Amino acid sequence: MTMQASRSLSLVSVRRVAATLALAGVVGGALFWVSHARATQLAVPDEPRIPAGAPIRSWADNGQGGLSLLQIIGGIELPRGATLRGTVTSDTNCAPDARGLSHCHNGIDLDNGMRILVLHTHAMMQHPCLEPGQRVTVTGFSGNWIMARTAAA
Repeated sequence: MTMQASRSLSLVSVRRVAATLALAGVVGGALFWVSHARATQLAVPDEPRIPAGAPIRSWADNGQGGLSLLQIIGGIELPRGATLRGTVTSDTNCAPDARGLSHCHNGIDLDNGMRILVLHTHAMMQHPCLEPGQRVTVTGFSGNWIMARTAAA
């Protein structure tokens, strides 16, 4: 093989490798953009993310069977598995958003004398709000997340 033929062969090889890398970059960039755009479309500003391992798949399921996932937005955090009883003292900010989800604020006076304020994201038309005077059992889930079970459930 002559020197010129070998240069042509290596130039063709370099071009093929460059073209393959360019195509891979374009495809990778497109996949990233599509996944990012989809995630952006699904994100709702006032809707918290459901934490990993939670017993619900969507906020529309929250409250089913009297079991609700709540986010503590004021007061003490409960360690995972710690359980306390309490009484719901307030239910405000329950107007549903554009997706039909309510982001209720509930006060809960715990039997140990502490008070917590929680965010209860749920589909009010499917699962009712926590009501003032209602007894609940709250259990620490993860960080500022707790599970609440109504006394009737």
